[in-house]
Amino acid sequence: MVRYVGLGKESSFASAASIARYVDPVTFSLTPEKEPVIFRTVASRSPVTFYEGKVTITGDIEIPLYPDVLGDFLLMLLGKVETSQPDAGNAPNTYKHTFTPIEKWESPVTYTLELGEDVIARRILGAILESLSLELTPGEPPRAGCSVLAVKEESTSLGSPTFPSVKAFPENSATLTLNGASAELQALSLEINNNPSTDHHVIGSKYLTRHELGDLEITGSFDVKLADRTHLDQFLSDGEGSLEILLEGEEIEAGYKHYLKISLPRIIYSGWEAEVSGSEPIVQSIDFAAIKPSDSPIITIELQNKISSY
Repeated sequence: MVRYVGLGKESSFASAASIARYVDPVTFSLTPEKEPVIFRTVASRSPVTFYEGKVTITGDIEIPLYPDVLGDFLLMLLGKVETSQPDAGNAPNTYKHTFTPIEKWESPVTYTLELGEDVIARRILGAILESLSLELTPGEPPRAGCSVLAVKEESTSLGSPTFPSVKAFPENSATLTLNGASAELQALSLEINNNPSTDHHVIGSKYLTRHELGDLEITGSFDVKLADRTHLDQFLSDGEGSLEILLEGEEIEAGYKHYLKISLPRIIYSGWEAEVSGSEPIVQSIDFAAIKPSDSPIITIELQNKISSY
């Protein structure tokens, strides 16, 4: 049984790239969608012929938060990365990658995906992420849900995958900072949505000729025990805050660890709820949305690992 997802960064739009890294996902399902044009004439009640219609590929990949390959998915999602070495002298194999979203006039980074499905392999070209969702729940390993939009599919041969040897980030390593202070949250979910167009087809091609990104939406929710009126008052007064999520993993070298840090410098509360049931603890469920600050990106994601570049 050979099941895997391979990833390769494309040098140009929908141009097949060599596979650089493999991931062992929790689940994956990518589906080609065709819209053949059925043609009718007056001579018959039945269709007489058809023409090739528009083609797109959509689907989902769910992965553990592997430090090595997570960067490829973040680049497919946000489109821009800067890489540095925090301490090249003492930690020559440690690299920090900072991902930020591209603007409307910039082209997203596309990937070639290779899907191993037991006896066949599928090559998916021109892939980006429509969205990425993350959920943190006590006692459960964090996972990223990646919704994919791609251009076309080709056949290929099964590869020989080598999966990451570094463990995925554990839930119990998470540190959450809310409005500048450490927070003990009972659950947290986050979704980053590019809202790309799935219908940018032009005359002369049945495939998408480029990816058009829509409005960037970053929303989420968290649960926290009701201790005072702070969050309720912030919701009622239309106050603003900030959120930072930090996950740490295994040590790389010289005291430097693998880590993932998601920073939302400006959030607003969009919903508040606290159900009272018998003698059960009262938990606040709070919805939030991210807003762009004037002097920084709406979201910044840092990933530290041993990968020299993405």
